[in-house]
Amino acid sequence: CKTWVSIEPYPTPNLLEQDLQVLLNSIEFVDRIIFGRTNYNKEVTAYKDNKIFYNKKAQEVIDFCKRKRIDCHIKDKTITQL
Repeated sequence: CKTWVSIEPYPTPNLLEQDLQVLLNSIEFVDRIIFGRTNYNKEVTAYKDNKIFYNKKAQEVIDFCKRKRIDCHIKDKTITQL
């Protein structure tokens, strides 16, 4: 039996402050983690550094999954060019 967790839509700090590492540590037993940004929300795009924020958070998920040997999928348009 394979298990997975979808962490999406992940909010920007102006919507909700979260500690991604605490969240990831609580699900380190899963076989796959899917991570994605919040879409279609004016508050997210109003957050000044939203692209930098999502690039950084996606990299945190990728690094965590590599360390824990968990399959990882980052949703399209979560990582963007600056």
